[in-house]
Amino acid sequence: MTRPARLTLTELNALSADAFAAHFGGVLEHSPRYAAQVAAARPFPDAEECAQAFMTAARSGTPDEQLALIRAHPDLAGKAAHAGELTPESASEQASAGLDRLNADEYAEFHRLNAAYHDRFGLPFVVCVREHDKGSIFRAARERLSNTPEQERGAALHEIGRIARLRVLDLIDASPTHSTGGPMTDPTPSDSTVTQSASTPAPVKVRLGSNNYGKADVRLFKVYRDQPGQPQGRHDIKDVWVRVGMRGDFDAAHEIGDNTGLVATDTVRNTIYALARDHLTGSVEAFGKDLIRHFVSSGPRVSGAYATFTEHLWDRLPDPASTGGHDHAFVRQMPKRTARVDGDGQTFTVESGIDELFILKTTQSGWAGFHRDTFTTLPDTTDRILATTVTARWTYLDAECDYDAVWAEVYRTLLEVFPDHYSHSMQHTLYRLGEAVLTRCPDIERIHFSFPNRHHIPYDLARFGIENGGTIFHADAEPYGVIEGWVERA
Repeated sequence: MTRPARLTLTELNALSADAFAAHFGGVLEHSPRYAAQVAAARPFPDAEECAQAFMTAARSGTPDEQLALIRAHPDLAGKAAHAGELTPESASEQASAGLDRLNADEYAEFHRLNAAYHDRFGLPFVVCVREHDKGSIFRAARERLSNTPEQERGAALHEIGRIARLRVLDLIDASPTHSTGGPMTDPTPSDSTVTQSASTPAPVKVRLGSNNYGKADVRLFKVYRDQPGQPQGRHDIKDVWVRVGMRGDFDAAHEIGDNTGLVATDTVRNTIYALARDHLTGSVEAFGKDLIRHFVSSGPRVSGAYATFTEHLWDRLPDPASTGGHDHAFVRQMPKRTARVDGDGQTFTVESGIDELFILKTTQSGWAGFHRDTFTTLPDTTDRILATTVTARWTYLDAECDYDAVWAEVYRTLLEVFPDHYSHSMQHTLYRLGEAVLTRCPDIERIHFSFPNRHHIPYDLARFGIENGGTIFHADAEPYGVIEGWVERA
């Protein structure tokens, strides 16, 4: 089967809907219905506009239609390629990257990666191979295996858009013409033009990788006045710094400066404040889902988004007249609550956390029995100050749960378990805390800790004739050890 002849813009704009669909039926793999959809958007002023219409169409379907489009693509160097059953477009593209000339080791690696993709995502690995070589395809496949299912669906649709763009440009004769319709010829260059051309490097071949944009450091403060069940005049507050990033079909904005369909970041900021009025009624995680739903549904080119939160916690000031604290005066507390919500408006991944939790114990901690070599100067100790600033984040077994209750239980667990044991090392305490959190919080899948070791070093008073007696320490700022790790359900 030979590829259709290239048509001029005048010709393709004049085609019947059926003829247009036939000419561009192979642009989106085994999905000719999209060509009929694009035909209705004519006339196109240039080839890139036609290509953009196909890229938009690829993202315009329902989640099920998007998955069907992704699954219509063949595995790279897979069974269809081996059996000669690829479409002409896919066969040519895979050959362009040398995937029809793999050695045994390369073929085995593709087989392994394809199997891993199907196991993790239930999808083929889709990439615009014409913008890659074998090595970069392998690298991209390994990197994308760490994506969430939502992120991978967005990445696959992005690559399908890139594939579609190149296929459309293959089918259009975009040669510039004079107003008379004849081919345009370049004038004979002047000497100065030749000199400039010779000294200017030729443009390198590039492609747009993963990208997003949005608004950061949106400082949102909400006062909850006269809530149901609360006495008249009693207030609650929520103090949150918000960041939103949107993903989608933003290629034209980057590549040719076309901002059509893009949401302004100023609009993102305004939307966060406006939606907080009626939607920020519970956890920041739930509010994040509402923000993502809004941007995906209202942004013409937005296919997914994330929202991150840093919540500053406040407690009530004491009130001599009330055991419940002051009705409308507050003091900021030590730890911060953090969260990240990512999704496509239908499904979400949620991560919650704690930051800037300063904890310390003055005994029941040591560091001994460690490896020694030529450069070791630190002595063993079985009694030291153990101090750290906890940064923790965790993921959920189910994206729907009582996030406020889980956060409170994690916080309570950290405070209760940190002092309840002799710590042989910060690593030992990290594991014990993780085990306790997963035991007490069945909604949590795994938890990550980062523990900078805030060293407190006994200060040498003997040189002044003074006995220290384990009372005076220098709180050393840097350099410091840092211990990090995940604790996961087995």
